[in-house]
Amino acid sequence: MRMNSWQKEVTLLGKKVQIFICQTDCGVQLLIAGGDRSHIGSVSIADEQSNLVSHVFDGHRDNVISDQWAKVLSQKWKVPVVVSVGIHYDSITPQEIQFVVETMTQLLHEIVQDTRFSPCEC
Repeated sequence: MRMNSWQKEVTLLGKKVQIFICQTDCGVQLLIAGGDRSHIGSVSIADEQSNLVSHVFDGHRDNVISDQWAKVLSQKWKVPVVVSVGIHYDSITPQEIQFVVETMTQLLHEIVQDTRFSPCEC
């Protein structure tokens, strides 16, 4: 049995956002949360073929990030990926939302390139 976990923390708009990654023998679970209030706003699941299923809680738009991360990581590693996201900022502007989304995309690409995150073997 193999289970590895990693944590990454970044500061966006003056608040911490944490990324928790748990890699099992045959799949990856991520939690991305932070800002002014961490929570679960969306959950996205992508299978080995990158088929995507999402649940977005009322009033949330966190699936913009969770969908992207689930699809990209399942394509890269060819395993099921579950991504839960909850990033909230009080009084955030549209420009700040764009900054958060762009920064999270950059972080996703960093993780894809990081050799610690080797593909699972199913």
